[in-house]
Amino acid sequence: MPNNSKVLTIISHLIVTIVISILCSLGSWQIARYEDKKERVIQISERQAQGVIEHRMLTTLNLSDVRDVMINISPLEYSDKYLWLDNQQSNGQIGFKLVVPVNTEEGWLLVNMGWVKGRKDRLTLPNIPALEELTKPLTGAISIPGINRFVTETALNDGQFPKVIQQIEISRLGDLIDKPLLPYMLTVTQPSEDYIRQWTPVVMAPEKHIGYAIQWFGLAIAGFIIYFIAWRKKRTVQ
Repeated sequence: MPNNSKVLTIISHLIVTIVISILCSLGSWQIARYEDKKERVIQISERQAQGVIEHRMLTTLNLSDVRDVMINISPLEYSDKYLWLDNQQSNGQIGFKLVVPVNTEEGWLLVNMGWVKGRKDRLTLPNIPALEELTKPLTGAISIPGINRFVTETALNDGQFPKVIQQIEISRLGDLIDKPLLPYMLTVTQPSEDYIRQWTPVVMAPEKHIGYAIQWFGLAIAGFIIYFIAWRKKRTVQ
């Protein structure tokens, strides 16, 4: 029995160590997120102070990260291979964002026109609002959509459009529309009567990550203290 008790103690020590390590790792990850988000907020402020530039000037800036740069584009043409980005919220309502491939002097570019309310019947797509804006210069912010590996893309490469997509994966969408795409997207920011446009590159304030980090570290400390007290009591009884 003493040997069994020793083995159980070692196993419990190991389990608690693993759990506390995971909690500390989550806290450290939140700290890293805070630093990244803080740098992003500074970058956004700098890009906004820089003002709007012409699309052709983007390459002359030699930026390693082109996100949040405000640009003007002059569409040469736009494709009728419209893409509806699914499960997009605005003021508590579910809808879509209309993404249109647009040809510019710099190449084909995905343009996020804005949010459109979905129908009650989710199987029926909304009517495509007016696209007259795509016949004249457009102003917007450059974005590079992140890829969520937990999201399964449902769009098939079957040549049928408009097409519902689950996320913006530029290389895959280039294959779907059969056009080489620039490695970023334009999110239109100018006012519109047909679309709701709310450009929010940073959804959560950096300080919230510090709060989450404190919670994870707090759980780790509390878990260690509780386990240590229980272990000491057990040893005293023995």
